[in-house]
Amino acid sequence: MNVEDHRAEDGMRERTCAALVSFGDAAALTTVSSLSLVFAASLLARTGIPFSAAYTAGIFTCAIGTLAISWQGRTRLALPSPAIAAWLVYQEIIARGISWQEMLGISAITSLAAVLLIRTHCCAYLTAWLPPIIRTGLILGLSLSMLTSACGLARILLPSPWALTMGGTLSDPLTYYTCIGIILVLLLHVMHMRGALVLGMTAVGVLTWMAGFWEVPAAPFFQPERLDTVIGALAFPSAEQLFPAAVLIFALLCALLLESGAVLALQEKGGADDKGSSGILMRLFSMSFLSALLGALPLTIAPISAALPATSKEQRLWGIPCTAGITALLLLALLPCAPLMQAIADFPVMPAVAVGALGLMLLIRALHAIQEWTAPMDTREACVIGAFFLAAHDIKAGLCAALLLWTVLTAAGSSWRDVPRSTWVLTILVLGFFLSNYL
Repeated sequence: MNVEDHRAEDGMRERTCAALVSFGDAAALTTVSSLSLVFAASLLARTGIPFSAAYTAGIFTCAIGTLAISWQGRTRLALPSPAIAAWLVYQEIIARGISWQEMLGISAITSLAAVLLIRTHCCAYLTAWLPPIIRTGLILGLSLSMLTSACGLARILLPSPWALTMGGTLSDPLTYYTCIGIILVLLLHVMHMRGALVLGMTAVGVLTWMAGFWEVPAAPFFQPERLDTVIGALAFPSAEQLFPAAVLIFALLCALLLESGAVLALQEKGGADDKGSSGILMRLFSMSFLSALLGALPLTIAPISAALPATSKEQRLWGIPCTAGITALLLLALLPCAPLMQAIADFPVMPAVAVGALGLMLLIRALHAIQEWTAPMDTREACVIGAFFLAAHDIKAGLCAALLLWTVLTAAGSSWRDVPRSTWVLTILVLGFFLSNYL
């Protein structure tokens, strides 16, 4: 065998290894995304949207969105944020009485506004109006919301008439199987095991299936149905609800921008070689507008995207990384699996572990941002963080309270001139929202 044959053999071996790695990463992304979509679909089902329709719309938009934001760059996963989904469903739709049709309309307006701001290069100014501590606190609040949602889903935390929450009991199979899954994922992660999250969720899924807590339905595959009830069903708020809707649009826009921006910043810090974050965000919000038309929640860049290693040797097809392409194909293959996924949602051990893991990844990002500060944290910043802790399930209330606290304490502690004019404008608008809704 000559030198050229050895080179050809080495090249073939290298391409085979790269293909296997891409397929493994795609399988991990598909597992996490499918379980997160099950969680989002189960939330939307509580508002009146059929589970199968919400699941199908989520799968389709996630697959197309993943291809769109991965084009000409690294593999990134587009998902509905579990924290934002829980906030919109529990606090805005169920608690405040906003219909799911109006929420889809608000999501569409938010997506179009984001595209316009990015197109006119005004998006950076919008986030700059918020002080750095509030931007970091919002990421922290989103991570806490994910973690508490996972604990509530697994009945690790329960509502209590004597306290805010109370601990669950290990006699509940859902609780102890979720704890087993989380501990297993953490053990595999500290052992530097590749695919620790997927291995842990798979193991706990097999255990719960063997224990008989969920079983494969008699008809696990079914043609997607009832899509006509959600496609194009979006509505818009009435005239008397314009101001509260505007505040909600602003809070939702900030949450979507900052969560996706945090993942992009973490990727760039980890050695990403592709630039053009504005183009990525524009494609992401375009897909979010499509999601609203199809009856799904807006998309963000999932935190697990930042955990993927950057490589320049990954093969591409039409500018799309192989990992992203395989992930999209695997997601589309799960379209007829709504009955099977609904069975998983009935005993949500695996979705709870997936949502909890995504929350931990976002929490790590927020803590890293806090550690990078050079100045020690003062009372003003501690109050801002405390506001996001107290309002972890209501991102809009946490953002508004944190902005009011920061502005008032800054003006009282030093000078009102230390508060930027744009921040004063936002604070006055937020104050008007509080006065109109709570007085």
